[in-house]
Amino acid sequence: MSHIQASNEHAVLRISVDTLIAEHGKWRVVLAAIKAMVRGKRRVQTIRPIDLPNSIRRDIGLPTIVDPPSMPTVMMVYARP
Repeated sequence: MSHIQASNEHAVLRISVDTLIAEHGKWRVVLAAIKAMVRGKRRVQTIRPIDLPNSIRRDIGLPTIVDPPSMPTVMMVYARP
């Protein structure tokens, strides 16, 4: 990184911080910065495609999951029509 590029980025950052302070006040900016440092990164929950309901699976182009056929019970096997 060249010295000119670093000083340019520093100037842009300085202008951005000055703008934030002018709009919101220095204490709000300081408190927001402290909160951002204390608060850790939020963990992103990953969702497996298997966990999605069929309506959403259809919307995004995935095939729907068909429930396997139920096993016949003993009563159904021996029942006569």
